Amino acid sequence: MHMKKREWVLGPAVFAAWIGAAHAQQSPGETVLPPIDVSAPAPGTARYFTDSAAMGALGTQAIQDIPASVTVVPQGLLLNQQVATVNDALRYLPSVTIRNQQGYEVSRPQSRGFQGSIVQNTRLDGFNVIGTTAIPAENLQDIQVLNGMAGSLYGPQTPAGTFNYVSKRPTDQPLFRFTEGYDSTSVFTEALDVGGRVGPDGIRPDGAIGYRFNLVHGEGSSWAPDSRSNRTLLSAALDFHLDRQTVVETSFSHYQTNITGLPGSITYDSGKSTFLPAAVDPTRLGYGQPGAGTDLITNTASIKLKHDIDDQWNVEVGLLYQNADRGLYGITNALTDNTGRYTVTKNFNAVPHFAIASDTASLNGHFSVLGMMNDFTLGTNGFDNAQYSSRNPIATVLGSASLANPAVFAAPPVPNNGGQYRSATLTEQTIVLGDTLHLNPRWAIQGVLNSTFIDQRSFDAKGRETGGNAQAGALSPTLSVIYRPTQALTTYATFTSALEQGDQAPAGTANANQFMTPYRDHEYEIGAKYAPNPDFLISADAFWMTRPLGATNAATNVFSVIGSQHDIGAELFVQGELTHDLSLFGGVTYVDATLNHTGNPATDGGMVVGVPRFKGDLAADYHPAFADGVAFTGAVHVESKRAATNTNNSFAAGYATFDLGLRYSNAFFGHRETFRFQVVNLTDKRYYASVADGNIVGSPGANTAYLGTPRTFMASLELDY
Repeated sequence: MHMKKREWVLGPAVFAAWIGAAHAQQSPGETVLPPIDVSAPAPGTARYFTDSAAMGALGTQAIQDIPASVTVVPQGLLLNQQVATVNDALRYLPSVTIRNQQGYEVSRPQSRGFQGSIVQNTRLDGFNVIGTTAIPAENLQDIQVLNGMAGSLYGPQTPAGTFNYVSKRPTDQPLFRFTEGYDSTSVFTEALDVGGRVGPDGIRPDGAIGYRFNLVHGEGSSWAPDSRSNRTLLSAALDFHLDRQTVVETSFSHYQTNITGLPGSITYDSGKSTFLPAAVDPTRLGYGQPGAGTDLITNTASIKLKHDIDDQWNVEVGLLYQNADRGLYGITNALTDNTGRYTVTKNFNAVPHFAIASDTASLNGHFSVLGMMNDFTLGTNGFDNAQYSSRNPIATVLGSASLANPAVFAAPPVPNNGGQYRSATLTEQTIVLGDTLHLNPRWAIQGVLNSTFIDQRSFDAKGRETGGNAQAGALSPTLSVIYRPTQALTTYATFTSALEQGDQAPAGTANANQFMTPYRDHEYEIGAKYAPNPDFLISADAFWMTRPLGATNAATNVFSVIGSQHDIGAELFVQGELTHDLSLFGGVTYVDATLNHTGNPATDGGMVVGVPRFKGDLAADYHPAFADGVAFTGAVHVESKRAATNTNNSFAAGYATFDLGLRYSNAFFGHRETFRFQVVNLTDKRYYASVADGNIVGSPGANTAYLGTPRTFMASLELDY
């Protein structure tokens, strides 16, 4: 086994060295580092600044001009913090939390304390995709997050924000990057990133066909005893320039991840246990079970046509298809009393298979009326999502243990699920109309209005419809006033009234898979963005938001709307190069998220489960010029206590974790080498990474918590040719 691993590590390394030598032989006259374009930042760079973000049908806009809270995790941070998954990347955003569901890889990201959805809040290159499957980071250019409501831009979705994962695109200059990575206990990862252009030079001097390939394989023992991690990514992005105004962009990816042996979920508040115990040592054998975990396979393909009609108008159309198979064979440790005793169950009865087809189209242009410039948008986007359930339940009880004395059990084979059937469908299509009217160089008014068509159905195993809801022509408006007193300062005020799909009753409830009628959400937000220098942006805002909230009634086991969630909060975020030697990324968020109008004195006005009132995340990169390629990295993550139950009789304790690292980058023999090392959770703090309501994770009547990652060592060597 060790020999096979060694061969796998050495093989790509030797191949990379051979290719590098071949490149060197082609240029014997001088040693020149290949230029790298914006799609492939030079290794060791740490600007951590992004000046623009995609805003749905409105197109790409300068972040400073957007009348909303927008944060972007740049590729430089992904590289320098050795980020492998989207969940790892989002931990640097103070307004974002991750709610783990059926494992550490099966999660829902959420912003400002609102529950995320399966599809609507998650996008890949602007297309709706499945958010509850594993998403790698190695093939991403950056991660763009719009905090708050965006229903007028994207169609019905919860106020949990919009998470747009932007794929790497072909590079204008040749790129060949090989990375060998390690993280404790013994996970070795090899990654290859290749890009460039070929083909006829009549349309583009560097070639009309662009390519970008990413290959990743990592496997080994993870941080828990008897745990294993095995993941593989294959992705390709191809651009075809048909003429100087028209390009066809394609993307293809295959991602498989199999992670077993990590601690299972801890469920509680089911009537047998009434509170969440203190976090235990996640590296202790028995909280997870050997061989139990997730086996996730996601295949994605997309195509876009972009055409510049002239220098003022452009059009874009695109399609995406994604298939997500989810082998959910993880562990649930269900507390049976308040002394820490629990029952161990293997396998989840949650949805094992999703399929989605997404579309997008937009027309954008600029024109002047009475001397005032208009930025006009007409667009549409939508999706058709199908989910499939197992005919037979597969959850299997293994035995009983306690938090003080965890145990390992023999795992029987996974029961026959009886095959899958289509249990639900959801179709949405949204028409977007928007205009930004520039009254003068300082004042602007932006209005966005969409009309949405929703059709949602649920079915039983015999194909009979068990529930449904359809709505056509529902409107979601957003109105913003933008004032820019100086070139460095932008202020705004925004109002949004947005429709969202009603929640779906989770598996195990009396009305499982049924949809609630669509919800209506509201938001008021004011904010300011200040750029003290061209590469550093400070953003601050305050907001008030509300949405209906669904949950499972413990007495009737029926999922329904029980009240509304009200959030009042403020955000402060910084991003970029504060000085030439110091880059910062992060900030602080305060959210008072409460459950209101429940009709139950025990829950009315209480804190929403899993939402900290205070959360702060800050990454720093110090790279002084005198250090000659040496940089020091660090990060701090702080969360205040979180309510563990709707009655607020139990809380997950607040915590702080620290990361510390070192980077060295320099040129050797005409090529760039970058070494990175860091320690995550330096003090080995015990904490809960995720605390969630039972209704969102599919465990009716019980809330769910996942332990945080222990101290982990990470190192990588990157070779650029």
